Amino acid sequence: MQNDKIDIVYLWVNGSDKKWNESRNLWHKKIFSFSDNNYDALYRDNGELKYSLRSVAENMPWANHIYIITGFNQIPKWLNTKNKKITIVPHEEIIPHDALPTFNSNSIEMCICNIKNLSEKFILINDDMFFNKPVRPEFFFDKRGRSIVLYNNQKHTHHNIRRWISSADNYTTSLILSALKIQKIFGKNMLKTRPSHGIDPYLKSSIIECKNHPMIKSDIEHQIRNKFRTKDEMQRWLFNMYAYCTGKSVFKKARCYKSGKHKISNFLYNLVHWHRVCISPAFCFDAYKSHDSIKHAPIFCINDSKQTTQETIDNNIKYLQHRFPNKCEFEK
Repeated sequence: MQNDKIDIVYLWVNGSDKKWNESRNLWHKKIFSFSDNNYDALYRDNGELKYSLRSVAENMPWANHIYIITGFNQIPKWLNTKNKKITIVPHEEIIPHDALPTFNSNSIEMCICNIKNLSEKFILINDDMFFNKPVRPEFFFDKRGRSIVLYNNQKHTHHNIRRWISSADNYTTSLILSALKIQKIFGKNMLKTRPSHGIDPYLKSSIIECKNHPMIKSDIEHQIRNKFRTKDEMQRWLFNMYAYCTGKSVFKKARCYKSGKHKISNFLYNLVHWHRVCISPAFCFDAYKSHDSIKHAPIFCINDSKQTTQETIDNNIKYLQHRFPNKCEFEK
């Protein structure tokens, strides 16, 4: 049945592509009156998609179809586009013409449900996320067909929303604005929750319903046309919370494996919360240094930032080469 199929969606960009870079710099200068080269970490392609797909082949052979959203005719040179399970989705196929070109992942994510033939159930993966162990469909969707969303608590909150936003980074601000929208619609305070930095499941029909809600539709239509991220945007966490408030999703608290110098307290924490540790993603910047946490996690994410050095990037790739050494069907 169609409802039993679970697709995978990736967003991918090659930030070193000359044509893409020229367009990005041109539009950034048009909009902000200056050229900006400080966003490299947002767009940097560290070659991780290959290993993410290897992890899918190794640990999720049941996945129905894989869609890779990309722009500027970019396709990874190593990708086997003849594989029937792979479809490249150009921005032009899902994003309104007057919103192109776009360099804003928040805007692109708002258009995912426009993918032709996308299954009702799907999971969204960043190319820096990897399946570390075999996972089954019930990891993402329960017996009632609801998506299972892992969340963390916000580390820092403030009762004064304006002050909180003024001191928060753009990502946290987008979570706050998304939660405020949900609170306005449903009267439910979800300001203390945030995504677990894992791989999120969605119901396409729930996203479409959310996007068309009379208190949301115009905001999303406006946001889709932001070529770059701004501090007044919502993000896809909105879809997760909307699904929760309408009974189409369940939230579970994530608890990552703790390691480090506090061995006794870490041991007790991991023992008490072991049932959650075993289902929670690991988040790191340096895979080698975080090996103890990664080895217990079904999913792990190697995040990139402005502070990430080339040495760390190289070491992360070496780690991935060791962890996923076998070429898969999605490669030429």
